[in-house]
Amino acid sequence: MAVWGASPQRGPGAEPLAVRLPALDGLRGVLAATVVADHALTELGSKALGLEADIAVAVFFLLSGLVLTRAWDGRFGVFLARRFIRLWPVFALSLAASGLLAWRWPAALEFVWIPYPRYDANELCPPMWSLFIEAWAALAMPAIAWSGRGGAWRSLVSVMACLALAFLWRPENLAMRAFVSYLVCFVAGAALSGADLRSRVLESSIPQWLGRVSYSLYLTHWLVLRATTRTLGVPGTLLGVVLSFAIAWLVWRFVERPSIHLSRKLA
Repeated sequence: MAVWGASPQRGPGAEPLAVRLPALDGLRGVLAATVVADHALTELGSKALGLEADIAVAVFFLLSGLVLTRAWDGRFGVFLARRFIRLWPVFALSLAASGLLAWRWPAALEFVWIPYPRYDANELCPPMWSLFIEAWAALAMPAIAWSGRGGAWRSLVSVMACLALAFLWRPENLAMRAFVSYLVCFVAGAALSGADLRSRVLESSIPQWLGRVSYSLYLTHWLVLRATTRTLGVPGTLLGVVLSFAIAWLVWRFVERPSIHLSRKLA
């Protein structure tokens, strides 16, 4: 059973809260596993989990807004540097691997991981589209944090403003259009940043392990599934699911964990 604790009033200059909530780590792991299951079924010709996977990605963005607002201390430059160091190594590795799989080496600009208007990286590795949204959100973080630290009314008005913006503005830039559509998720997460989620299920060992490798799993699983399915057909898809978790752990252990430690040194 999941339980949300009370959300205290937090002003704009409030000290950052403890960032890590074990239940949120477990939830992130369950969401990543849902996306893996959806893509495995897609390789088998089924969209049975399409809606669930879309919801999982939206909740990913909500969790980003929640966790980043809890950690926000107003140092925008340090935040951007830490965010880049935290996310870029796995992104770059996955982009390079997807380029090798597609026999098309990505352009240098694609490795920079900035919210630029092209979607070439998305074509190479579809899950990467969400990283462009995260990049836009990082640039908007002062406003997102502000929206979640002024009490319920500010949060409510901010959420309503984001919904109106998504309804009324349809920019030609595809990355910006997607960001405008999902901005409400980050703002809703910011509104929940003062709460504490507790869940014995999500804090148990398997969800916690999934949460630990969730980012690496999210960015690498599609490549594994595509490679094994192309090689072995349906048995390859089943094998790819197992290999996805194994490779995610390897990427977490040797790429992501060092980047996390390095980003923390900037604090």
